Amino acid sequence: MKLFKEVIKNNLKIMIIYVVIGITINFLNLYSITYYQKILDAFQFKTLTLFPLIIYGVLLVVSTILGYIENYPEQIVMNKLYLDFKLQSLKKMKTIDYLEYQKIGTGRLVQKVEDGAVASRDIFVDFYLKILRWLLPTALFSLYFIYKVKKEYVLFVFLGYIIVIIASNIILKKLYKLKEKILDNQEVLNKHLVRGFMELAIFRTNKKYDTEIQITKDGIKNIVDSKIKINLVHEMFFTLFAFIVNILEVVVLGYAVFNSNLSVGAIVTVISLLGKAYEPIAIFNVEYVDYKLNKVAVKKYLEFLDLKDDESLEKGIVISNPKGKIEFRNVSYSYNSEKNVIDNLSFKIKEKEKVALVGESGSGKSTIIKLITGLIKHDGGNILLDEKELSTLNLNSLYDNITYVSQDSFIFDGTLRENLVFDRKISDEEILKVLNLVCLDKFYDKLENGLDTELGEKGIRMSGGERQRVALARLFFDDSKIIILDEATSAMDNITEKEVMENVLNYLKDKTIIVIAHRLETLKYINSIFVLKDGIIVEKGTYNYLLKKNGYFKKLYKSSKING
Repeated sequence: MKLFKEVIKNNLKIMIIYVVIGITINFLNLYSITYYQKILDAFQFKTLTLFPLIIYGVLLVVSTILGYIENYPEQIVMNKLYLDFKLQSLKKMKTIDYLEYQKIGTGRLVQKVEDGAVASRDIFVDFYLKILRWLLPTALFSLYFIYKVKKEYVLFVFLGYIIVIIASNIILKKLYKLKEKILDNQEVLNKHLVRGFMELAIFRTNKKYDTEIQITKDGIKNIVDSKIKINLVHEMFFTLFAFIVNILEVVVLGYAVFNSNLSVGAIVTVISLLGKAYEPIAIFNVEYVDYKLNKVAVKKYLEFLDLKDDESLEKGIVISNPKGKIEFRNVSYSYNSEKNVIDNLSFKIKEKEKVALVGESGSGKSTIIKLITGLIKHDGGNILLDEKELSTLNLNSLYDNITYVSQDSFIFDGTLRENLVFDRKISDEEILKVLNLVCLDKFYDKLENGLDTELGEKGIRMSGGERQRVALARLFFDDSKIIILDEATSAMDNITEKEVMENVLNYLKDKTIIVIAHRLETLKYINSIFVLKDGIIVEKGTYNYLLKKNGYFKKLYKSSKING
């Protein structure tokens, strides 16, 4: 709820303005009806003067002008709240515990965020603010003005309130179940859409799209059917409400004609105010139904926002200018308390040392990287950075000194220059030198606008190997003391990979570099190679030493040659 309070706090002033304008408009509209009564009565008794006509006209004009003005705060509130609620999801991703993040499916998460943002906005705008600025003021002002005309008529209004409330409560449970069904179907639908978008190659070559399309069609049908039912139930309620109001208006009119001495103006005023008095209670009941239904979506969204955060991001010892020494002492780790992925693991990485982690899939390489970066927390033993226990460190300060480069190189929609140096002021000469070091000189020569050439969203104009080389080029402009390369050259050909890796290792001598690679030939210039199997180090040494040893590393090497 902390994030929700932040949204409300950021928009409180404009919401107050929106409410005040709404209350003023409602008062003026209802007050103008009393002047309409005076005009009718004066006309009936031939005592009409110009003054009530002027006041009546002024009330209408002011109300109309305010009605136009309120569009400004209304649009700010509607759009800003929606977007701010969506922003909370991104803020949550900044702090969420990594293991909690792994449990979330992207498709379902996207739908939860969208539904949650819309529902949260609607709860505040269409329920709370509508009550404050329209429903409550209209009901109270109407009852007050009816009371001023004939206090007995207030009893008729309350009688109608009771009937409408009973009717709306009957349909609430039906609508709630329908809305919950729609939300569940939308999450399933979005999951299939997202994976259909992201896995084109796999789905197309395995001919899975027909199945996905049919599942999506069924989901669409269920959603449409449920929304039609909701609409029909809503309309049934409004029909019932209109029927009740019509009956009461006839009763009030009959009572006024046969049992009171009210003037024509007073009767017209009471009938007009009667509709105004009932309208808020009807709208309130519908909005209350929607409020209850929206809480279903908000609940799902809040479940995401309330997921466990990684407290180490903000707490702990702030580090600056680390040397880059890393040590594992008898470290163990298991996912979900199952068999240890890392078991009593110990090793040291010296300052400015270049090491590699190799092993078959599932050997624990990625787990070690996640432990070093603090994404996951070790169950036993100690992980030390410059002799300080990692669990006591402030992770955000650690991330200022660590650069992680994965095989999925991040290229944003911008120029080559922006993708290389971001907003730093680096000379063209220095940038071109780095492009040569990562073998992007030929790619650069083909660009029509040189460093200012747009690369397109996700680097669509580039090959996978070119994107990886851009990511590696960023390292030359980076101040981090620890660099982690996770299959960062996997899309390159052997010759390019060898040259790029040699340059990275030679020119970044003052960095501690950890490399994960399947192509073992690229590790010739690495200081030390840790060979992993089932979460433990079975061999350690240089590339040449491990090959001569004719052990597990040699087996991996031969396998990579056959498969490569």
